[in-house]
Amino acid sequence: MKLNQFARLTPDLETQRQELAAIGLLGQSKNDFTRCLQIVYPKLFPEAYSPAAQQQALATVAVNEEQDLKQWLQTNPTRMTQVEFYTVALQLLGFEADTTVDLAEPIAFMEQVKLPHLDRDIETTNDFVEAIYLLLNTRTPKLVNYLDDLANRGFFKHFHKKPNFLIFNGKVQQTFNPDEVLREVVWIESDLDTDHDGKRDLLEATIFRPAVTGVGLKVPALFTANPYFHGTNDQPDLTHDAQSGLTVKTTSHTREEVTYTPDAPLDLPHQEVTGSSQRAEVYGDENGIYSLNDYFMARGFAVVYSGGVGTRGSDGFRSTGGVDETASAVAVIEWLTGQREAFTNRTDGITIDAWWCNGSVAMTGKSYLGTLAIAAATSGVKGLKTIISEAAISSWYDYYRENGLVVAPGGFQGEDADVLAEETFSRQKQGGDYLKVKAAWQKHLAAITANQDRETGDYSAWWDERNYRNNLSHITADIVSVHGLNDWNVKPKNVIKFWEGIQNLPVAKKLFLHQGQHVYLNNILSLDFTDMMNLWLTHELLGVDNHAETLLPDVTIQDNVTAETWHTVTNFGENNPAVTTQPIPLTQLNPSADHFTDHAKATYIANHDDPDRFEAAIIQPDSDYAESRLLLTQPTATTDLTLEGTPSIDLHLSIDQPTGILSVRLVDLGPANRFNPTPTVLERNGYQLAYDFKTDNRLEFTPSKTMTAAKLISFGHINLQNQQSSYQSSVIEPGVAFDIHLELQPTHYTIPAGRQLGLIIHGADMAQTIQPDQPVTYTIDWTKSQLNLPHY
Repeated sequence: MKLNQFARLTPDLETQRQELAAIGLLGQSKNDFTRCLQIVYPKLFPEAYSPAAQQQALATVAVNEEQDLKQWLQTNPTRMTQVEFYTVALQLLGFEADTTVDLAEPIAFMEQVKLPHLDRDIETTNDFVEAIYLLLNTRTPKLVNYLDDLANRGFFKHFHKKPNFLIFNGKVQQTFNPDEVLREVVWIESDLDTDHDGKRDLLEATIFRPAVTGVGLKVPALFTANPYFHGTNDQPDLTHDAQSGLTVKTTSHTREEVTYTPDAPLDLPHQEVTGSSQRAEVYGDENGIYSLNDYFMARGFAVVYSGGVGTRGSDGFRSTGGVDETASAVAVIEWLTGQREAFTNRTDGITIDAWWCNGSVAMTGKSYLGTLAIAAATSGVKGLKTIISEAAISSWYDYYRENGLVVAPGGFQGEDADVLAEETFSRQKQGGDYLKVKAAWQKHLAAITANQDRETGDYSAWWDERNYRNNLSHITADIVSVHGLNDWNVKPKNVIKFWEGIQNLPVAKKLFLHQGQHVYLNNILSLDFTDMMNLWLTHELLGVDNHAETLLPDVTIQDNVTAETWHTVTNFGENNPAVTTQPIPLTQLNPSADHFTDHAKATYIANHDDPDRFEAAIIQPDSDYAESRLLLTQPTATTDLTLEGTPSIDLHLSIDQPTGILSVRLVDLGPANRFNPTPTVLERNGYQLAYDFKTDNRLEFTPSKTMTAAKLISFGHINLQNQQSSYQSSVIEPGVAFDIHLELQPTHYTIPAGRQLGLIIHGADMAQTIQPDQPVTYTIDWTKSQLNLPHY
């Protein structure tokens, strides 16, 4: 176990004393060493309500081989050795004496687990203040820090009677009762008319806010734009057939032709206002979906969810990332910051303000939710202070298309923009509402199907509208981006292109890259991500000068070889001064042949494979798909090689058909116990979010107990007619050689000594691209081809 920690402040001694007094831990005897210990230690058992119960709890903690803490305190100690203090401290943190921890060697254990400690005996009250303050800010095996653990056991319960924001170590504490929350629904008036009924679309929003806001306290808001919030239309017949042929393209486009031009704003009448109220008329009966939001509810933050246009309870239609979905999210922020009207119901014209909001908003969420956070940030909307976007799309073309190809995110063959639009059109779940718009929706959906263009897979003005990277210069919010380096659903290109694009913006920015797939990071045990986000949001939304923008690492990357290890660097890839790019002629990678014929589709059918089995098989040294690929290898590494950045390949090749798909994979070869593809559940419901409140699972990225021969590092695909760009098509003459440059997915990956870097070149990807039947023969000139590896 390693409990890495990056969000801990080290204030001066006087500040520590003041903060300890503010939470009620230091009493009047703060200068009497013995009395100080005798007062403080019983308070570390908030679940014990009486002095007798506290003494009973003290007796469960060993100080040494002879005495428990109750007995030891009764001796009126005048000093405490380092070993004694940390023997007690580890048990208070939740480690088990003589099972997890050797009572005689607490410091060695703390250094192994990466827990901070004082390097001296505790001989004065000042020493004890420093030691206890540090202990309260030390992580526990329950994922939270020790003060959070105390709070989860009732330490701040007396604050619930009159809650207000309490800052300790730069972070806001759980002094609010999350069960005393006002739950309500409002309808926000937008500038949109996406269902073409001549009226402004009304957008439903569900709010959870502290009850104390009802008597005047203003609080910040965490807003999650969640198209899945009110359910989805999960129908198996929605997807497209991925077994279509690859079209020979006969037309090409210019940059001007594929540039999106916004429509003129609509001139729509506002809903008539007949009065105002501070009381909502509808109870918010659906629960939140993100435990990070729930964690902050106990710290006094309001949480807002809105499905947006086309979802149940709202007007309008879904468009899968269009400007109307951005405007839909922005409208909620504008209401929260007093710039837009909302109503207590859909018809009566009674307005309701977010008078309880302090005007500071953050957006949170993963996948589509994080995507809409990026979209809203690129609008430059006032009041959006920061976003925490995880596994987010920054360009929808990079999600459903790649270099002139139709691709399947995460191996979900046949999914496309129209499929997602219909899946999230939860207005369909309300029969009476759907009757009114069914015909218009079917027409709207047909337009999405046509505009997404599964025929050519080319970039177009329709996709350009959904490329948020076009609008990065508008961003004024500070940015936290989180992404999995093995996320083949929303691929890493989405976050790295976004990260590179905001480098010169005058905003604070943080990047987290983990070795997982499409997952959240807040309940991973080895990283104090939630604590870091507490420091971040306390600064961003409450205005506390806690130096979060400089204390937190700019880039945090999980190691793929050593478990529970996180590296911090100044930047990523080309912007990391330690990284250099090395061109490697492919003649050095031992090519055994210069051509292959792609029969992968036939093998796929014969083996009754599915996308997961194909992805596992294509990278194996001995593979059923060996005849449909070329495998090149570097010599076995004698030292560790760390790749960081965007690998690319330059190939000089010919094919025997007028079109074709080329796929390239970088793989790690050699038997090893590599990390599991998804985090392991360490304890179900083992992560407590607040006192007597919700829980989440504790997770960790763990090495597999099963040894594997190979692992995918990165990949890329290209329609060979798109040699110049994703919107320009070239004519291919069979047998005539041409050049392509293909960028693979960005990565950070260490190939340790004793293993090999492999390069696989093949045709259609049965998991990620369409699956044409036409076999294609590829011939490569190795003397004019190279692999470009950013590394250190």
